[in-house]
Amino acid sequence: MNSTEKKGVLLVNLGTPKSPTTKDVRIYLREFLSDKDVIRLPRFFWLPLLNLIILQTRPAKSAELYKKVWTEWGSPLLYNTFLQAGKLRERFENQINNQYTVDVAMRYGHPSMESKIIQFSKSGFKEIVIIPMFPQYSTTTTRSIARHLDKILTKLKLDKLNIHFVKDFHDHDLYIDACCEHIETFQKNRGLPGKLVLSYHGIPLSYIGDDEPYQDQCYKTSRLIARKLNLSESMYEVAFQSRFGRAEWIKPYLAERLESLPAESIKNIHIFCPGFSSDCLETIEEIGEESRELFLDSKGEKFEFIPCLNGSDKFINLIEDLVTNSERHHIDFKSLF
Repeated sequence: MNSTEKKGVLLVNLGTPKSPTTKDVRIYLREFLSDKDVIRLPRFFWLPLLNLIILQTRPAKSAELYKKVWTEWGSPLLYNTFLQAGKLRERFENQINNQYTVDVAMRYGHPSMESKIIQFSKSGFKEIVIIPMFPQYSTTTTRSIARHLDKILTKLKLDKLNIHFVKDFHDHDLYIDACCEHIETFQKNRGLPGKLVLSYHGIPLSYIGDDEPYQDQCYKTSRLIARKLNLSESMYEVAFQSRFGRAEWIKPYLAERLESLPAESIKNIHIFCPGFSSDCLETIEEIGEESRELFLDSKGEKFEFIPCLNGSDKFINLIEDLVTNSERHHIDFKSLF
């Protein structure tokens, strides 16, 4: 990076509807579920199904769930990503000759990536650091951001903008440190579980291949966390949540494990989601509520959900390092597609 020019930093998360109304949730879901990196079914089959069935029923149900977790600042995902950006901005502003301006964008919904790229460009920025807020790389998330970024730069004729892109940080020492300190702090207050469950968002099994290291990275993250916490193989396990549709997804499925664990004499568990940098609907509602109910209904006795890293100081240490150590962390985003 040029050490004299001002630089933009854009933290990019998955997305959020503008409001918890059926109308805005439908707009958000249409954009999300129309992404070819997310849904890889033939368009002639998927788009009629999406528009004529799914978008006629699912938005109202999702809107009710969003209403349960919505805050005065928007969705929890939006609030927590802005919280992270604010803490990072404060770090840089306290430095002499600070060159970084930090902002937030969403891959789907608002604030859009395009609006923030335009804002940076109009303000005279020549370099922008793009950090997809996904620790583990997936073609369904980080590659989608890279493709979308390419379309935006082409549309706006900003091909000469110097982009520094972070692919993943699944095994970064500061990320593992942040996860472990977070878990240990929680357990000092709540006690130790019979087992620690590390839950990641699932993806269809058919997506796994040479260009999709997601599953392997999830397991590597888990091993590194377990090693630092001195956990034996019997003291933790990995599972995958949020299965959608009938296709086979990567296993084990979290829901099935929650039903089985009490019968294996594991009746006290803690769940942590290392693949989510911010709490969102999938962690607060799906894990904190639905998974708790499933486990307890299966004769489990104690279920504790460990919140995501959100604005923890050690996680901000990681983001700061991802921004400033360009030679170590930044790649050519076009190499991802």
